[in-house]
Amino acid sequence: MPFGSDILDTGNDTDPSDIQADIALLPALAEGVDARVKTFSVGLDPTHEQTAAEWFESLGYRTLTGDVKYVKGYWGGTRAEADPRLGASFCQGLTDLAPTQDYDFANWLPVPNVLDELASTYPDAKFLLFESEPGRWLDNVYIKAQEAALRGAKCGCGGDVEDRVDSAKCRLGESVHFCDVYPCVYERTFTTSAVDPRAWVDTYAKHVKNVKSSLGSRLLVVDMETPQSPIAVSQQIAAHLGLSSNPEAFALAHPFEPHVLAHVSEHRWLVFWFACVGALGAAILFAPSPFTDGGARFYRDVAERV
Repeated sequence: MPFGSDILDTGNDTDPSDIQADIALLPALAEGVDARVKTFSVGLDPTHEQTAAEWFESLGYRTLTGDVKYVKGYWGGTRAEADPRLGASFCQGLTDLAPTQDYDFANWLPVPNVLDELASTYPDAKFLLFESEPGRWLDNVYIKAQEAALRGAKCGCGGDVEDRVDSAKCRLGESVHFCDVYPCVYERTFTTSAVDPRAWVDTYAKHVKNVKSSLGSRLLVVDMETPQSPIAVSQQIAAHLGLSSNPEAFALAHPFEPHVLAHVSEHRWLVFWFACVGALGAAILFAPSPFTDGGARFYRDVAERV
């Protein structure tokens, strides 16, 4: 959950070569998915963008959402790790799109801010816009902005560089700190880092209008206020992107909905295996040694009883 989440696995420093090495191997596409189509979602509703990121990851797409990448876990789940390259370059005024080459799907800040650059760099890419009613959008983005502000406060953002907190949750890599991307991405998107309802809603309305007028047939607008099932949304996306030769069957197998359990399972498997290893270690540690007199008598007694 980008720019505010506490779930990032940043215990180890990350450098660009490590990021690219993780991404180099293409994950297998899910059953029923026929194509890997370069896709960018350029909406500003964090709730729908999070769902989209988890959904595309479940299809086998290499996914970047904000400063977070999803990779397969060691025990069958999914890990969320930091990849701040796009956000850091954007906040430095460079807008280096090279990191987006490593992903099939990308969304959330700062992706909507570099819409024109993405459209020209990837002429074959497709785009999505999940449109919300402005009032509901404001409620959703307010929660995300508050999460980011809380994390920014804990990490020392807004003050001197020397005052930044050097912790795993504040580092996004070897040379990128959370404060290098926050509050920058919010200020450059909405003009302020703190929520200003009138200004933010106005910015949102202008962004939606600009997106609709600039991408033509490459864009699918998904009206999230019109009552429709996750299957219907999935079918629209599948047809627009050409994900399957049978969009109806695809949608039944892959409804557009969150896949949170996939991210939790990795942690649960880790706990299980650590518990097993710990129990085995304890058994070995406290078992009588056959090389001592007491241990030898113990094993002779056991053998006689058997």
